[in-house]
Amino acid sequence: MQKLFATLMCAAGIALAGSAHATVINGTIHNIDGDKDGKIDDVRISQFTFTVTAGTKVFFDALVYEATNVDLNGDGSVTGFDAHMWMFKDSTLIRSEDDSYATFGDGSVDHYDTAFTHTFSEAGTYMIAIGEHAHGPADALRGYAANRTFAPRVGALDWAAWRVTMTATNGTISNLANLNADPVAAVPEPATLGLLGAGLFGVAAARRRRRSMKSM
Repeated sequence: MQKLFATLMCAAGIALAGSAHATVINGTIHNIDGDKDGKIDDVRISQFTFTVTAGTKVFFDALVYEATNVDLNGDGSVTGFDAHMWMFKDSTLIRSEDDSYATFGDGSVDHYDTAFTHTFSEAGTYMIAIGEHAHGPADALRGYAANRTFAPRVGALDWAAWRVTMTATNGTISNLANLNADPVAAVPEPATLGLLGAGLFGVAAARRRRRSMKSM
């Protein structure tokens, strides 16, 4: 179920919100083999990058904690974790944010849904990492916490969804990219499916001809 959901989330990709200057990105955290030791015993910390112009003011608002047992983000499941967000410029930590009582406007119902505002004095590309509370900046920069499996605060699944809404004023956000999302399964084009079907039909016809000749 987790793999299916992650694939659907990645297929949806990055969506633009209805209001001007608001951008939304979705993802999941779950157990992975981050340290490549053959064991799925590390927990993902999601990472995404974006580019801003100088002077851009951005309100970052996370929705991760569906504590009311209501599917707030419409993904078909009720999940939740205590979120922490980190912001980096290259490998330099710019912000480290935990609980927030700033807003519930995106459907948030709990202070575990981190939110903060930042004004970018310098144009450039920045990275946001979002994961469970109590992981450190080094874990966030690496993209996983080693030997720390995921423990849901809401729901009984082995994964949880997150959504971050970024509302920009006095500037722009561009080049949004999810760095460590699950890969999306390739979907064959209609023409490819047609060729595949024709090939299978040809193989079946050849087999029928060979059987017919042997019976003569």
